Amino acid sequence: MMETDVFIAGAGLAGSIAALSYSKAGRNVIIADPFVYNDNAQLDYRTTAYLQPSKLFLERLGIWETIEDIAMPLEVMKIIDSSSDKNRTKIKSQKEFKSAEISDLPFGWNVKNSLMRAALKSLIDSQSNCELITASSAIDLLCRDSIAYVKLSSGNKVKAKLVIAADGRNSILREKAGISVKTHRFGQKALAFAVTHSIPHKNISTEIHNSGGPFTLVPLPDNEGKPSSAIVWMENGEEAKNLMEMETKSFEREMTVRSCNILGPLKLASKRSLWPIISQIADRLYSQRLALIGETAHVVPPIGAQGLNMSLADIKVLSDLDQKYPDQLGSTDTLNAYQKNRIFDIRQRVAGVSALNQISISSNKLVQNIRAFGLENFFQVPAIKHTTMKLGMGNR
Repeated sequence: MMETDVFIAGAGLAGSIAALSYSKAGRNVIIADPFVYNDNAQLDYRTTAYLQPSKLFLERLGIWETIEDIAMPLEVMKIIDSSSDKNRTKIKSQKEFKSAEISDLPFGWNVKNSLMRAALKSLIDSQSNCELITASSAIDLLCRDSIAYVKLSSGNKVKAKLVIAADGRNSILREKAGISVKTHRFGQKALAFAVTHSIPHKNISTEIHNSGGPFTLVPLPDNEGKPSSAIVWMENGEEAKNLMEMETKSFEREMTVRSCNILGPLKLASKRSLWPIISQIADRLYSQRLALIGETAHVVPPIGAQGLNMSLADIKVLSDLDQKYPDQLGSTDTLNAYQKNRIFDIRQRVAGVSALNQISISSNKLVQNIRAFGLENFFQVPAIKHTTMKLGMGNR
């Protein structure tokens, strides 16, 4: 049987960052993941915008310096409504949010998930007190007052003071702990891919609303000398499937129309991937010797860069509690403090992002007109606009 201070199920972005937060604090860590790290890791075409609080935390852990050169600053966020036009090329209303209005720094920095995964893997490999076990997942859990036991799919067993479940929205450890979740399915899927275009993005992240969900363009570094952006295109499930299977030239014409041609003709620069859109929240964030983080605890639609930034907030709270109470690793008191610190913010953000997504889906003209009116008028009030911007950046 293997023994460690902290066992983490799942070596995605959240699980890997959690592993580094504990190992760099001097804890012995074992992290298990069902995947084998090879060229298949490049198949994730998504990107993540790391907001200001997340960047500060990653700097504290010594992670940011390894990806700083590949992080694209997001200085302006633009929201466009094109719902008045049947051809989806005419802009009905738009509003820009500039980070300079509230900060000397950008809203956030966009990084390709595949590059971040590679950087985290390299850092974990360099930590003598952090062991990554690949091709193995946690399949059972037994917790006692002072210790927890985890069974792996390989047959090995791990003994740990604290178990962190970062094994995703369908978490086995969460189920074994008897923690239920509330799930809402929107009937949507999201396509994720990269494009090149003729007009520079000028570090502007743009969200275009029509129906079916937002079409979001996020700045990337140039690709072979051409301006480049990452796109997340949310649509109803059937339409998303059709787009996924569409021939490249037809797909490029369709996405250029959906983008209102704001960056000129879009050219596909990667393969397409398809993801189901749900919102989900766990009824509680811990059980005996077990903490839930990331998508094991909460899932939101990809709007406003909230998903992974919420996960990093989870990890930061756990890290701060470990520094404050070093002799209480995995205790009920510290896990209860984690719950109290995070649950209200999580519930607020899951509800808020879910509501925004529901509004963005609507093809109802009244809802679309209200959306456009709010965009044009609601954010004219500086106090409301700036408060919303600060909340969006992850501030509480």
